[in-house]
Amino acid sequence: MDKFVIRTKRSPKPERKITETANRKKQSTIESLASVVVVEEIQRLKLELENEVSTSETILSALKGLGAKNLSKEVLMSTKIGHTVNRLRRQGSTEEIRQQAKVVFRRWRRFVRDLEKEKPLIEVHCDKKTEVLRGKGRQLIADALQMTPSEHLPELIERTVFHTFGRLINNTYKRRMRSLVFTLKHRGTIREKVMSGEISVKKLVSSPVEQLT
Repeated sequence: MDKFVIRTKRSPKPERKITETANRKKQSTIESLASVVVVEEIQRLKLELENEVSTSETILSALKGLGAKNLSKEVLMSTKIGHTVNRLRRQGSTEEIRQQAKVVFRRWRRFVRDLEKEKPLIEVHCDKKTEVLRGKGRQLIADALQMTPSEHLPELIERTVFHTFGRLINNTYKRRMRSLVFTLKHRGTIREKVMSGEISVKKLVSSPVEQLT
């Protein structure tokens, strides 16, 4: 029977083209979403605004970071960040700072008014055990600076370390805190430069000692 069967070549199947979406969606971290308020981050940025030796660039960067967040009335009241931004809106050291603070303040005020129409906010806090450990770290930094833990600088340094190392109390965080305490306690020149603002908190936290002298 096969000799009566006419075999024809099969036409090749069309190749499947993998089309890629022109505008790929980027993966978002929880902190990058405007509706997620990491209270720790708000408090850290607030300290940058209130630190007497913060540069104009640091203040503007902090204001822009705050402006990217939607803050509820409760968060504004509990952190008192609204008072800080409002003060800069009126008494900022430069026109650029005053204008940026005005933009942030108006954005928050508008958001609070429209909050009932928006999706609920998610507030992220640290647990009590973490806060206790961090409080001890701030005390050690304050002692090294010969200041009290309630002053802005010791708290800002600790919060910056916590933020830099992923908001985790791990070995990396502990090692960096021990290193900073030793440096600030025994290297008087570095300590004075940090307290005067000549060395920024970000540089202090992220740089090796050799680059600070």
